[in-house]
Amino acid sequence: MSDWYFLTTPLAVLAVLLLFRFIGCTAFTAGENPTVETKPGPTGDPVADYPGTVLKDNPVSYWRLQEKHAAEPPTGPAVPAPNTVTAGGTAKDEKGANNGTYKSVKVQPPAPPPPPPPAPNLSDSPAAPGLLSLEAPGLLELTGQQSTALNVDGGYVEVPFSNSLLLNSFTIEALVRPDWDPNDPAESGRYRTVFAFNTIAVPPPPATPTAFGFGLFSGPVPGTASGSPVWQVWLGDGTTFKPIQDEATPDDPARPFTPVDFTKTNYLAVTYDAPTKKLNFYVYVRGIDLDSGIAHPVKDTTASYSPVTDSTKSLLIGMHRPPVGSAMPVYHPFKGRIQEVAIYNKAMSIGSCPGTRVCAGLQL
Repeated sequence: MSDWYFLTTPLAVLAVLLLFRFIGCTAFTAGENPTVETKPGPTGDPVADYPGTVLKDNPVSYWRLQEKHAAEPPTGPAVPAPNTVTAGGTAKDEKGANNGTYKSVKVQPPAPPPPPPPAPNLSDSPAAPGLLSLEAPGLLELTGQQSTALNVDGGYVEVPFSNSLLLNSFTIEALVRPDWDPNDPAESGRYRTVFAFNTIAVPPPPATPTAFGFGLFSGPVPGTASGSPVWQVWLGDGTTFKPIQDEATPDDPARPFTPVDFTKTNYLAVTYDAPTKKLNFYVYVRGIDLDSGIAHPVKDTTASYSPVTDSTKSLLIGMHRPPVGSAMPVYHPFKGRIQEVAIYNKAMSIGSCPGTRVCAGLQL
């Protein structure tokens, strides 16, 4: 069963963009009404305040990715060597706890190994020229609130490990606008990363592999090597790093993965609750019928999860860290815009709009 429905007529821009974020408010719990922070708009009337609402929900960290061009990694006439990282300025954490650094790298995966390919297969990463630009057109369209976004193709943000990011339960959310060509055969079977905080080791037998942390990616439907990309969540359970698929029940068949939408901004949210071991994944793009709610490709699925505890490992936005000992420092680069990335230390209650189309305190 799929929750992916589309309207033939466009929805109000403000209300739809409010849904992107405000479906994630803690106010979406039983018996409560959704609340949205506001501030005076250009005419003095109150308008929705996106960052104010995020901060009210008390995230562990919140990277708006609104810095100016001066924070971009330096460029020059010499092209950096492939897989060589260049660092720029600070990606501010609005909570002041976990500032990151803007970085870029010309990603050049190795040639595919001869069959049978040993794990890991680094060639499932697209190449990237190492581009990172700030002040790209923003993904929010709220009255009187001009925003900008991070635009990358081999660029990313690296956030050092901290104990505040060692989370057993978590919620991660982001706004992204993909910008690669899904019809390009060179992209078939490739993975791209929105957010990753993990460490993986695949030693030769008889040593035991290890895998900790999680990642949010686009890529082929798990178990296939090609086809249109879908959004997917991977978890490390201590020994394996694998995609989490919806569980089928007698009353509810397994939900399909949600396709990446290349024409609109995609709102993505993942929640994991350690006590119940339940993972949920939500996707929203403008144009979904609000009566039907948001896409919900993974619903209350039981999954084992072990967080990253290695203080030498960092959190990455727009890039993924390959297994320990790999020839590449990073891979699976995102291509497109990313904005409003927040992480929380609990599984947030994510809701959908009721039939009256009232969402985040607004009626369409």
